[in-house]
Parts: sequence; structure tokens; C-alpha cells
Amino acid sequence: MKKIHIAIALGLLLPLSAWAQETYYVNDELVITMRSGESTQNQIIRTLKSGTKLEILETNKDSGYSLARTAGGTEGWVLTRYLTRTPIAKDRLAAAEKKSSQLEKELAELKTQFKETSESRAALDQSSNQLSSENKKLAKELEQIRGISSNAITLNNDNKTLREKMIHLETELQAMEQQNSVLRDRSARDWFITGTGVTILGILIGLIIPKIRFQRKSNWNEL
Repeated sequence: MKKIHIAIALGLLLPLSAWAQETYYVNDELVITMRSGESTQNQIIRTLKSGTKLEILETNKDSGYSLARTAGGTEGWVLTRYLTRTPIAKDRLAAAEKKSSQLEKELAELKTQFKETSESRAALDQSSNQLSSENKKLAKELEQIRGISSNAITLNNDNKTLREKMIHLETELQAMEQQNSVLRDRSARDWFITGTGVTILGILIGLIIPKIRFQRKSNWNEL
């Protein structure tokens, strides 16, 4: 029967109150009571510790009470002056400490990343210096190879010219050898002809001289 009276009272008070549906918190270092009605004469439903989160459904400025709902769904009336829109200092401190811890963790991670990045940068710089040194070395070797290639081309051209001269000299030598062979053949033939002529001449002289001597002797005898 008493609950019916409370329901009727709440129904009469609804037009006088506004359904705020806002979030409030029980003030610092307090333990307040949640009652079934808007006075200390009403039954205590439960006690609420400092920092308890409440959803305010309705506020009655005349009575100084607000109809609130806990996170667990319990509804009742609490004194409005014990409520605040912001979390209590203890909760704010805990949140700040949590955020600070998170920031410190992120800072440590950033420091680690920065260190790794610095080390990577140093390694890259070292690699870049090595590559630059190797590049200079390769450029020098390439220049030497180009010089050798240029000399090789010149030597090749010189060798080609020498080969052409050698072929020309070999051709001339062969021609001279042929001429010498012809001259040797001609000289041998001439010597043969000369020897034959000398032989024939000797024979003729051998035949003629006795006759001349015989004629001279005959002439001398006639005298």
C-alpha cells in the first residue's frame, strides 16, 4: 500500500519536474542515501559512495531531491546538493594517472622508435658512404678500362696496318724469289750455253791449230 502511495506521489510530481536524463556523480568523500521518496522520512533503498555514477531522470528544485538511476538499474531519490557534473577528484586523479602512464608508455615507445630510426639512419649513412666510395672506385676502374679499350683499339688498328704491310712485303718477297729463280735459271742456262760454246770452241781450236801448224810446216819445207 505504501508503494502505491509512492507511485501516486511520483505521478503528481512529474508535471513539476523535468526529465533531464543527465549524468551526475556523488560528490567527494561522501556516502549518501538513495531513498524511495523526496524526504528523509522515506525508506532508504541503498547507500551510494563518493564517485558513484548516476543517471539523473528528474530534478525537483523545491524538495532539493533528484530522481536517479544507478549503472545497475536501481532508481531512487538523492539530495541534489550532493551531486556534481564532473567526476570526483580521486577518479580524475586516477584517470589522469592512467593517462599519464599511457603517455609515458607512448613516450618510451617513441624514444625507442627514435633510437631505432637514428640507428637505421646511421646505418644508411654508413651504407651511403660505402656506396659512394665504391662508386668512385668503379668510376676510376671504368675510366681505366676505357683507356685500355682505347689503347686496344689503337693497337688493333696498328696490328691491322702491320698485317697489311707484312702481306705486302710477303707478296713482294715472293715476287723477288720468283725473279731470283728466273734469274738463276737464266744464269744456269747462260753458263750452260757458254760452257757448251767454250767446249765447241775448244774442239774447233783443237781441230784448226794442228792444220795451221801442218800448213806452216809444209810451207817451211817448201822453202
